[in-house]
Amino acid sequence: MPLTSNPAASGFLGARPAFSAITREELAAALERHLGAEIATLPRSAGIQARANCIKLPLGELWSCAYGVPIGVRFPDGDCARVQFQRAGVGATRVGKESVAVTDTQACISEGATVIDFGADFQQVVWRAPRHALRRKLAAISGSPVTRNLTFTPSLQLDRPQAALLTSILECMVQAAATVTQTMPRIVLEELEQAFIGALLTTSEHSHRALLDRMPRKVAPWQVRRAEGYIAANWDKPITIEALAEVTGSSMRSLFRTFRQARGCSPREFARRVRLEKARTMLEAENAGTTVTEIALRCGFGNPSRFAKDFAKAFGETPSEVLRWSRGRRKPE
Repeated sequence: MPLTSNPAASGFLGARPAFSAITREELAAALERHLGAEIATLPRSAGIQARANCIKLPLGELWSCAYGVPIGVRFPDGDCARVQFQRAGVGATRVGKESVAVTDTQACISEGATVIDFGADFQQVVWRAPRHALRRKLAAISGSPVTRNLTFTPSLQLDRPQAALLTSILECMVQAAATVTQTMPRIVLEELEQAFIGALLTTSEHSHRALLDRMPRKVAPWQVRRAEGYIAANWDKPITIEALAEVTGSSMRSLFRTFRQARGCSPREFARRVRLEKARTMLEAENAGTTVTEIALRCGFGNPSRFAKDFAKAFGETPSEVLRWSRGRRKPE
């Protein structure tokens, strides 16, 4: 599905410009410097209006790109995976002898040497990260070592129900980058990115799909309790898949399955409940200079609007109401 963020590229990803160019020479230099790429095809008479924004994530980067002219951009072989999502127009990626269209219903996963063909009106969102980060995440999720190369089927269908979570998480990352003006806390960025990677691995077709298709084992009750204790003690830090796997000595698929059966929620949902409780305590205790958005971010909620809805659902009152009462107004009986 297409992203719903503001189509103005200059404001996308929180106005974090990486580069812009209006001449062939400027564009060639920018592509080499920022992306390690080069121009493959470009009409001589084309009026270039290139612009790219970027936000750094804990493991990778999130890019928005548009060039305003038909252009082919060549990326060399290397330890980098790219996942492209269309925002507007027509584009395609050449992976070996295969050409994969990037449309509102199809994303593209590419690795190594590729050429991305941009139509004049093509705009895209790209998440890119080292391939070894994907291998580590897959090993933690599955509980099995991933020693062989992890290779993906290039086309990723977005019109299937299982892709909804992936695009929803991507939208959260985009909106967080576009709407939050201060530096995004590490806890928000890291957990959004790891959720995106987890959804990508479970949604896409790849060489290690069998690791995720088999039935996960149950874990012992003490492992569930240890996961709870770790989350409660580290609520203000990123709760990563790798950390939970190491603490409990189990795969995340096994832990998630047993945790949900025993507690009625996933570890991620449990962490959200703990953080909502911490946010309420902060709202009741903080001084008048604190805002709801600041507390939401400190507690790991990247979307203040979603935080407010979750808070009201959990406690029957909005964060703003609690904050007002904490500043001296008496809470009604």
